[in-house]
Amino acid sequence: MNAERGKDIYFIAGEFPPMRGGMGDYTRELGIALAQQGWHVHVITHVQAGEASKDTRVATYLTVHPIIKRWNWTGIRALVRFLRHKQPAFVHIQYQTAAYHMHPAINTLPWLLQRVLPQTKVLITYHDLLVPYLFPKAGSLRQWITFFPARHADLVIVTNTEDEITAHKAGLRPVRIPIGANVHPQSVTSEDVRRTRERWHIPPQRTVIGYFGFLNHSKGVTDLLSAVGRLVEEGENVHLLMMGEPLGASDPTNKAYMEEVTALIEAQHLEDRVHWTGFLDDKQLSVGFALTDMVVLPYRDGVSLRRGTLHAALANGAAIITTYPRVPIPELQEAVWLSPPADPHALTYAIRHLLRTPHLRKS
Repeated sequence: MNAERGKDIYFIAGEFPPMRGGMGDYTRELGIALAQQGWHVHVITHVQAGEASKDTRVATYLTVHPIIKRWNWTGIRALVRFLRHKQPAFVHIQYQTAAYHMHPAINTLPWLLQRVLPQTKVLITYHDLLVPYLFPKAGSLRQWITFFPARHADLVIVTNTEDEITAHKAGLRPVRIPIGANVHPQSVTSEDVRRTRERWHIPPQRTVIGYFGFLNHSKGVTDLLSAVGRLVEEGENVHLLMMGEPLGASDPTNKAYMEEVTALIEAQHLEDRVHWTGFLDDKQLSVGFALTDMVVLPYRDGVSLRRGTLHAALANGAAIITTYPRVPIPELQEAVWLSPPADPHALTYAIRHLLRTPHLRKS
C-alpha cells in the first residue's frame, strides 16, 4: 500500500446534502474535518445528492460520488464494483436503516468487502439501531441482520451510551464516539431577530416556543402540540416556531406523520399560532433559536446524544425542555429541563413552569 492510498477513506452514506438528513450532514462535517487533517475523503452516496459539489466547502474538501440509484441488491453490487476499481485503504459505512430505505442489502457490505478487498479496512458507525424491514414476522432475525455488518467490520462505532449497552449485549465491543452539532452557530443581532420575527409573521410581545427537526413519530410533535393547545386554553399567549425542513429524504413515514400533525393543528385551532420556516441555513437557524423563549424537543424514546437536533439547540445556547433519557446522561444534567416521554400533561407543566420563571431560561 503506497502512502497516498493509505490516506484514502471512502464514506458510504445513504443520504448526503443537498438531501435533507442528519446522517448526511454528519458525514459532510466529519469528512471535511478529516480532509483538513490531510485525508483524501470520498463519499459514495445516492444520485439525489448530485448537487453536492455546489456547496463550496464540500467542493473544496471532498470528492462526492453520487452513483447509487437504489440501496438494494443491485445498488450494492454496483457499489462493490466501484470499490474494487478504487482499491481504497478504508471504507467507513454511515449506518442508519432509514437512510438505506429499510433495505438489508447494505448490511452485507462488510462481509462482501472481506472477500473482494481483504486489504481494505472496514469501519461502521451506527447512528441508531433501528432494525431493517425483512418480511412479516421476521422477529429476532431483524436484530441479527442489524449487527451482521458489525461482526465483519474492523471497527464498530456507536454514538451514545444506550446503543453501546445494546451492542455489548449482542457480544460486540464498540467504540463510543459522540456526535457533535452539524450546524455552525452564527452571531445574531436584535435587528436580525426583529426582521425575522416579522418575516415569519410572529406578533411582537408573544412568547415563542421553538421546535427544530423533521417530523417523525419518535420526535413527539403531537405531544408538543397538545401541550401548546392546553396552554392557549389557559390563556397563555404562546406561538410555536417549527424550524427546519419538516420532511427528510430518508423516512417515508414522515409524510403520514405530517398529515397527523396538520390535522391536530386544525383540530386545536392553532393555525395562526404555528409558524413553519422551511429549510434554514446556519445564520437563519441561529436567528430562529435567538427568537425563541425556549426550545422543546419531546422525543418519545427519550433524549439521546445521538440526536443532532439536540446538539444544534445546545450549540446555539437555547433553553431546552426535553424528555427523560432511557439511561442516565451525565453531560445533560445541568444543560436541559426534563419531562416524561409521551406525556402531554407533564410537558404542559414543564413549559408553563419555564414560562413563569424566566430567570431559569437565562441560567
